[in-house]
Amino acid sequence: MWLTPVVGAVVGACLGVVFVEPPVFVARTLRGAAWQATAVEARGMLSTALGIALTSLSIVLSLSMLVVQNAAGQYSPRLLRHFLRGAGIRVVIPVFVATSVFCLVAAHEFGLVAGAERAPRPALSLAMVLLVACEGALVFQVLHTLQAMRVENIVQRVRVDTLRVARRMERLRSGDMKAPAEVPAPTGETWPLRVQRDGFVVSVDARALLEVATTRRLVVHLERAIGEPVIQGGEVGWFAPDDGLSPTSCEVAEALLLRALRTDRWRDEDGDVALGVRQLVDVAIKALSPGINDPYTAVEALDQLTFLMCELSQMRLGLRVVPDTSGRPRVFLRAPSLRDYLDLVTGQILRYGATEPAVVLRLLRMAGAVGQHTRKAEVRRTARETLHRVLAATEQGQKDASWLAGIRRYAESLEQALEGKPLPPLPAIGF
Repeated sequence: MWLTPVVGAVVGACLGVVFVEPPVFVARTLRGAAWQATAVEARGMLSTALGIALTSLSIVLSLSMLVVQNAAGQYSPRLLRHFLRGAGIRVVIPVFVATSVFCLVAAHEFGLVAGAERAPRPALSLAMVLLVACEGALVFQVLHTLQAMRVENIVQRVRVDTLRVARRMERLRSGDMKAPAEVPAPTGETWPLRVQRDGFVVSVDARALLEVATTRRLVVHLERAIGEPVIQGGEVGWFAPDDGLSPTSCEVAEALLLRALRTDRWRDEDGDVALGVRQLVDVAIKALSPGINDPYTAVEALDQLTFLMCELSQMRLGLRVVPDTSGRPRVFLRAPSLRDYLDLVTGQILRYGATEPAVVLRLLRMAGAVGQHTRKAEVRRTARETLHRVLAATEQGQKDASWLAGIRRYAESLEQALEGKPLPPLPAIGF
C-alpha cells in the first residue's frame, strides 16, 4: 500500500532537483515551453501550486474516508481492504504526492539560485502540468467513488477476487492425490505441531511440508485450514515418523514443518477463499438487519454467491493429500469442502432472511443451480440436501405465510432440475 506513494515522492523530488537548473541539453529542449520568471517569482508560484495540490488532496481524502465509512457501516467492515486496493491508493494519491514533493523541493532549490534576472524556468511549466494531472485525478476519483458505492459493483468485485484466489489455490493441487473418504488415523507414535504465536493461518506451503516429510520419512497431518485462528502453544496438527525418532529429532522436524505454516494478525484474502465468501454473506446479513432493511441488496449478494458456488462446484475442494515421488501420501491438509461453503452461505442468511421470500427463493435457486451445474454425483447430492434444508427452515419459521405454497412449488421444480430439466424461472415475488 505504501509502495506507490513512496515512488511518487521519489519521482517528485528528482524532478524538483533536475528541472530547477536542468542540464544544458534539457534546457535547450524545454526553453520554448518554459515560463519566464525570477527565482522569487518562481518560489511564489510553486507555493501557490502546492496549496492547490494540498487542497485537492484534502478533498480526495475526505471523499474517500466518507465512502469507506459508509461502506463499512452499510455493507461490511471486511470490505475496507478492497477500497485500500482501489485506484485512490494506486493512482490518485501517488500523483498528488509527486506534485506536492516536487513543489517543495523545487521551491527549496530556487532559494539557492543566485541572481534576480528573469529567465526561462522549466520547473514552473512542469508544475502546471502536474496541477492539471492532479485535477484530472480528482475528477477520476470522484467518478470512481460514485461507481464504487454501487452495491452491484461491490459484490461483483468481491466475487471476482474470490474466484481468482480459488483458481490460484486449485492450481496448487495439480500434484495432489484423490482424497480418501476418511482421513487415516495414526497407527504409531505421533508428535504434535504447536504454533509459536497467536493469529490466523494465512498460507501453507505444501511443497515445503512435503520436502521435510520426504527427507525425514514423516506423515504430516495439518488440521487447521487457511483462515482459522490458532492460539500460541496450541496444536494445529501432528506428524508420525515411519521409524522411531528421538525427541531431539522430533523437535527439529517440528521446527522445520512450522516454517511452512505462516500466521498473521488477521486473515489474508489473497489465499483465503472462505473470507471472500464471508464478505458476501456479511453484505447480505447487514442488508437484512432491521436497521437497514434492504432485501434487494441481500438478493444482489446472493446472486454473486450463486455464480461463485457454481464455479467452486467445478473445482477440487476439501482435504488435500500430497504424495511423495513413490506415490505414498505424506502430507494431509485440511481445507473447506463445497458443503462447508454452502453451509457458510445458507446458515446465517437463513437465520435472518427466512421471512423474506425473495431471499429464500435465491437460496433455493443457488442450491438448484449448483446441482445442475456439476456432473459430480456427490456435489449434486450436497446441493439437494442444501435445497431441503433451506425449505425446511423456511417452513418451520413461516408455517402460515401466504407465499409459502409458491416457495414449495418452486422447490419442487428445482428438484426436477437436479434430474436434468432446465432451471425454472423465478416467480414474480423473487424479482
